[in-house]
Amino acid sequence: MTSRTTMPRIPALPTVRRRDDERIETQGSSASPKTAAALADARRSRIAILRALPAGQRWRYFRDQLLARALAGIAIIATVVFLAVHMLTPAPAPALYVAVIDGAIDTTKASSLQSEAAQAMGLPEGRESGIVVDAYFDLGKDGLSKLQTMLGNGEIDVIIADHDDFATLAGYGYMTDLDHALTGEQRAALDADIVTFPGFDDRDTDDPDYNGSGRGASEPFGAKIDGLAQWASITEPTTNPNTDTYVGLAQESGNLATAQRFIDYLRG
Repeated sequence: MTSRTTMPRIPALPTVRRRDDERIETQGSSASPKTAAALADARRSRIAILRALPAGQRWRYFRDQLLARALAGIAIIATVVFLAVHMLTPAPAPALYVAVIDGAIDTTKASSLQSEAAQAMGLPEGRESGIVVDAYFDLGKDGLSKLQTMLGNGEIDVIIADHDDFATLAGYGYMTDLDHALTGEQRAALDADIVTFPGFDDRDTDDPDYNGSGRGASEPFGAKIDGLAQWASITEPTTNPNTDTYVGLAQESGNLATAQRFIDYLRG
């Protein structure tokens, strides 16, 4: 009978824990980093770091790392919203825009005319639904370009100029026929002061050098206003015939009714 040989038991080797195992984080582990620096080393986002910090450290971290960014973001958003609102809701246009050409009256008298006309007509002064009397149109400089641009946009309602400048602008086709623009009563009251000027000839032509300025039919484009009561009270009338002043209504005006009221105001 064969004897049974017992194999010697090999003792278990001691378990060796790797250094890395000791750093493995588990949910709720006490080894989780608790400082902003440690969290940053773990490559977490600033928002994640803020959320992971203990409550007592959050405000300081937010102040140092996120407050400036948050304020900059708010400022950018506010600017974008402001510009969008400004573009979508432009400021109200003037109720009446009067262009005074080449110093037909000086800026001081233009300001007085604006104030007194606004008061008499029950309107505010200025560009927001009010009356504007603009005496900064110098045809010898950039005043003509400014005038043409504003006329093209329908921003000017009334034009006041001396005889020569008025004739030039009427010849460009900027004025409307007062027979149709004034009421019957106004036309009758101003009959002695209304003057015809040659207009613009816009007939078709094949000549690229053709200029129709002042070649159109003569129409009653202007009314002499030196003798009108309110105008005279503001501008101190003169007997010099070379300083005759005329008023006309712009072709593209969108405020004809208010322009008519302004004519009545000038009459006094």
